[in-house]
Amino acid sequence: MTRLALTDDTRRQLRDRLRFLPTGGEPALQTLRLRALLEELDIHCDESIDLQDLDAVLLASSHGTEALVAARLDVEQRHVAYARLVARLLVSDIHAPIDAKMEYAVAQNGGSTREREEEAIVLGLARALVHGRLESAPRPLYEDVPKLSLAFTPRSAARSTLGGLHRWSVLWYKRSDLYRRLRARPRVSEAIGRICVALDGGTGLVA
Repeated sequence: MTRLALTDDTRRQLRDRLRFLPTGGEPALQTLRLRALLEELDIHCDESIDLQDLDAVLLASSHGTEALVAARLDVEQRHVAYARLVARLLVSDIHAPIDAKMEYAVAQNGGSTREREEEAIVLGLARALVHGRLESAPRPLYEDVPKLSLAFTPRSAARSTLGGLHRWSVLWYKRSDLYRRLRARPRVSEAIGRICVALDGGTGLVA
């Protein structure tokens, strides 16, 4: 089995911190928050690199994990780059002993179906981070959720139904531009949140 450079525990810590990250403020302040979040997890950030065709790179090596951000970016572009790095860490597997995930300045249309779907999720989650609306992305991307399973009681049936909703949400989020656009609308996010409360009676975070 291939060893992962980013452990499940580290990813769990990132998800836990991300949910309580303050929102609002100027892009420079939001960027500082995201950078601090990465550095808390021992991910070294460097904004002095001369990257021409790339906005950022996640690099895993024997020295640890580094986030390299292009020096040429302006304040808003840097904010987006950090949001994409955080989203990439949540979505992608980074393998040891060496691996690199590249965030291009221009969207790349090539790659396999799996790579294109992963890119769609990263872009959507990064957009949610930039706008300070994490709830506009599917909840399984940033929090542990109920799983779809065989149910034998009214309570477990409801949670299993909720698990199926989460699974469906992620599936269409990575495959459908229309669903991602709809999912980003506040009214749609709020409606899905109400469904989650009805099925789980929990925090009201959305699917």
